Amino acid sequence: MKMFRSIALGFGLLLATASYAQETHVRAAVPFEFIVGNQSLPAGDYTVQSMQPTGSAVVIRNNDEGKAIMSLAGSCRQLNASEKTKLVFHRVGSRYFLSEIWAEGENAGRRLPVSAAETETALNQKVETVVIAASLIAR
Repeated sequence: MKMFRSIALGFGLLLATASYAQETHVRAAVPFEFIVGNQSLPAGDYTVQSMQPTGSAVVIRNNDEGKAIMSLAGSCRQLNASEKTKLVFHRVGSRYFLSEIWAEGENAGRRLPVSAAETETALNQKVETVVIAASLIAR
């Protein structure tokens, strides 16, 4: 019976950790205009938040203008936990595309789908990765 309780407790903690890892709530100052899907967003102070802990939608809010957009974002994983909270962009020529969202201490992040505009732009140009430091927002 003790072993069953230990296994059940361990499994419960694993499930709680898995859903927590998918929750996103970060803030970052983005110093350049960038693209999410087919929408262009100006440079500014942004909050990125998942709609639900295990859901696939994220809200990207421009805190300067009070406007927000929603985008689908899948999960992505890396072997080691992220050393810092960050937004990852792909720079193609002079255009920036939001690609990933990571929270410090987590090995699961959120990945936005590659847009048709990014794919088309990347055909003839080099793709670079640009990382912007972000901060976790208390839940």
